[in-house]
Amino acid sequence: MAISPKENFTVGIKDFWARKIRSFITILGIILGTMSIIVVMSLVQSINKMTMDFMLQRGGLKKITINRNYEYQKKKDVKQYFTFNEFNKIKNLIPNLEYISATIRSYGKTSSKQKEYWGPVFGVLPSFKFTEEWDAEKGRFISDFDEDESNSVIVLGKNVSDELFGKKNPIGKIVSYHGKRLKVIGIMKYRYFKNSQNIGNNNDNQLDYLNRRCYVPLSTMIHKINAKDKISNFSLIVNDINNVESTKKYIENLLLNIRQGENVFSIQSSQDTINQSKNGLKIFSLIFGLISAISLLVGGIVIMNIMLATVQERTREIGVRLAIGARGLDIFFQFLIQTVLTTLIGGFIGVGISFSLLSFIGGFLNMPLKPSFPMVIVSLLVSGSVGLIFGIGPAVKASRLNPVTALRYE
Repeated sequence: MAISPKENFTVGIKDFWARKIRSFITILGIILGTMSIIVVMSLVQSINKMTMDFMLQRGGLKKITINRNYEYQKKKDVKQYFTFNEFNKIKNLIPNLEYISATIRSYGKTSSKQKEYWGPVFGVLPSFKFTEEWDAEKGRFISDFDEDESNSVIVLGKNVSDELFGKKNPIGKIVSYHGKRLKVIGIMKYRYFKNSQNIGNNNDNQLDYLNRRCYVPLSTMIHKINAKDKISNFSLIVNDINNVESTKKYIENLLLNIRQGENVFSIQSSQDTINQSKNGLKIFSLIFGLISAISLLVGGIVIMNIMLATVQERTREIGVRLAIGARGLDIFFQFLIQTVLTTLIGGFIGVGISFSLLSFIGGFLNMPLKPSFPMVIVSLLVSGSVGLIFGIGPAVKASRLNPVTALRYE
């Protein structure tokens, strides 16, 4: 008499429920392993997405940034900056170029008639709005005419505008910076990116520092405000994402040649930042992957031992089934299905616990952690596979019992 899959399923559920405590201990390793898989995969997916989103907020994946190398120990009398003329020459030598913008940073007091604000002011080129993918929300940004004529104009960050003028429209008003009168021509769009590192911090905006900056034409900064023609950093956008690495290599060699082989500048692409994040996550994934594997291995061994004990406990029952017509294959599938069912139950419990755990971790880290449907499927497949692999031994032993010997077993 063949045993139907439905009967095997029913017997498996009854057996699991009849031995609740033993069953829970049996699948504890499976629960921990499944839970670890989902938590790790969710963390990796969320951090990768946040890194990608942040890079897109800061100019996209075709961006390359050149900054002063602060780890460089000066060995020769070489400049750690470029003059504006040098920058223009370098600009004309860079291939695959779509946009490029240099900056000079200054710090001081920006004041209106009633209030003042201490913060950074940057001299930038009109192309800055393209390299940063950021433009004025009110008024306009710096134009080519402003740059060519060294116009005394300024674009305020949103926080600076609110601090100096409150709810009033500042466009056309005059502010003072380093003793120079500057006309407000625009207000930058408010930048926001949820900060996942603000544990105990009231400010959850990772880009809030951008809202506290002001911008003037680069030529105005050089000739009227800062009086120092020193460009230590600039950013560029290449024309195709496939040209990012080759362009970066070219710039590295170009700057080394210009500065006598001295590594005075640090060159980094958005893709470098993403790759660094991914490499860090690989170590994280490996460590927790090993923990998951160990949990599943221990859980599989425990399940195999318990099922071997179960086969011994039910030897007489197996003998009866064989005596009334059940085949060895039927007995094999009976115990294999019960083992897989047990591990799947552990998998479902692990998935359920992981949802609550991710909600807690997400709240603590201030980042969205939601397992995707493929993650759940993979976790359940892994838990079912553990039952399949470690259930074969006990199932084979049960299927090979001699019916006569089994019936005599006490």
